[in-house]
Amino acid sequence: MKIAIPLLALACFLPLPLSAAGLRCAGVLGNSGEQGATLVRFGGGSFQGSLTSRGGARGLGVVADRFGSLWDRGGAGVLNRYSPDGRLLGAYRIPAENDDSDAIALAGDSLLLLINHRLLALDVNAPNGASAVDLKVEADCLSLETREGQAAAGLRNGEIFLVDAQGVKKPLTVLPAPGPDGVSLAPDGAVMVRRGGKILRLPPENPDKPVELGAPPGERVQFLDRFCYGHSHHSTVRRFSAELQPGPGVVMGGNSGSFIGHVDEQAEVGMGMGLARLGPGLFAVSGQSCVLHLLEWREEEVRFQPLRRIGAVERCAALALDRKGRVWFRSGSWNWDDGPASPLRFGVPEPEAVFGLTMLESDTVMGYGRMWNRPAIVTGGFEKEARLRRVEESVPLPESPVASTVIQWENRPLLVILGGDGALAAMRVKPDGDFERLGPAMKLEPAAPVKEWTSLVSADGRNLLAAGDGFVMEFQPDDGGGTWREARRWNAPGAGDADRFGPVIHLAADAGRLWVSDTARHRVVCLNAATRATVAVFGAADQAGDDLGHLSAPATLACRDHRAVVFDSGNQRLMKLEFVP
Repeated sequence: MKIAIPLLALACFLPLPLSAAGLRCAGVLGNSGEQGATLVRFGGGSFQGSLTSRGGARGLGVVADRFGSLWDRGGAGVLNRYSPDGRLLGAYRIPAENDDSDAIALAGDSLLLLINHRLLALDVNAPNGASAVDLKVEADCLSLETREGQAAAGLRNGEIFLVDAQGVKKPLTVLPAPGPDGVSLAPDGAVMVRRGGKILRLPPENPDKPVELGAPPGERVQFLDRFCYGHSHHSTVRRFSAELQPGPGVVMGGNSGSFIGHVDEQAEVGMGMGLARLGPGLFAVSGQSCVLHLLEWREEEVRFQPLRRIGAVERCAALALDRKGRVWFRSGSWNWDDGPASPLRFGVPEPEAVFGLTMLESDTVMGYGRMWNRPAIVTGGFEKEARLRRVEESVPLPESPVASTVIQWENRPLLVILGGDGALAAMRVKPDGDFERLGPAMKLEPAAPVKEWTSLVSADGRNLLAAGDGFVMEFQPDDGGGTWREARRWNAPGAGDADRFGPVIHLAADAGRLWVSDTARHRVVCLNAATRATVAVFGAADQAGDDLGHLSAPATLACRDHRAVVFDSGNQRLMKLEFVP
């Protein structure tokens, strides 16, 4: 059995740097800005050091200004501005608090922002790093459209009003309970209120006499050109006529079964937060993960096709890599020759967390995670969607897992899970990926206490390698096979200080090589697994950088044959590395 643990990927369009040690950058994945000043960052941008990212932020929606640039939230507390090719043009301060109802609209050269039930404004000509201005106006919903410099807004008490970028309100009406769930502006100027699963139309000539229409096309309703769009989960986008009739209905996603036939899910969109039109047949959609996607409208097929991913990789706990160079990341896969802005392929509903992935000899993946607050098993190959199967049975598994790997037990793969306290658990997995039963009782016996475990791998399907506190620990099974005792512990492949690993490392192993992601020292070290001799190094020790020859706090990684992919966490990208003999 061969194993690949998390590593990330790079796609370069410039000559690729070749290190003297024999590892070269083969490109970037997951960061449309790729490198340097245009590198995309979530949670801070140029002022990242002064901002604490709270995580969990969702996209606001997306607007395209008259300069052709795109605006959307870039993590908690940040509004990012992008070029259509995915480069970061600027980062601006907004409140870090966020809410599901947050939204963005464009009124002339001003952005209107609804952030945590308060309205703010920002001029599109504001200098990089500027802060949005609090308009001192409360709202619970904001339209994604504007008319004559005004957006529609509403409060839970039923108040509906128009508002401009100076915070000037024009009251329209007060609806009886319940209050609005959302508002939008129709092409004729009517305010459309989403409430209780219905759409109310407030005629512009008499907004006090609402007219009840049918069900909305989704949870975020928006009028764009002559159509009404709605967003739902599983990246579902529906297109209706302005009169709220299907035209034709689902035009993207729908992989949950709401569409007859098979439509790929773009899981990083999740439930879309809004659309913008960039030009004939070209749109952008904002996603729940703050990642934008450019979409091509295919008229002959009456659907959207994702063309480009705009954003970064803010978090990555696990990666997998197969022999063809396909990389599995969080909710889909990339091909080895994909570029920094390539969209993920074969999307699946995004798990809450994944704690280690192992590539089996068959080039299929097996791993452990959590989905919808239940344990989950990740299985499958990358030529189609990987499977995420929840464990519905109530079984004792580590409450705080940190890693997993696969060993051979009774001539079958056995999924082994490492808890944050060093406890081991095992489970049998059926050939189709479903949970079968708990495996035998297992125990890991280190020679000395470990404060923080980070990795668990098995290069041969029998012995275990673990990483913790900056050390590689080699474990061998006892005769019964249920207890692994530490045989060796080391944190440097050589005798010099330059060889020593920092306090946090991550491991991956395959093809007789052990790969070590040395986070604090900003490098990846490739070792001969048998002799522990250094074979190659990528990155400069103790020198973080954001070009294609450096890393910044590399973390999770995966390897297969002569390739590896690593999460370059400080640069929020995946770096693809190739071993050059």
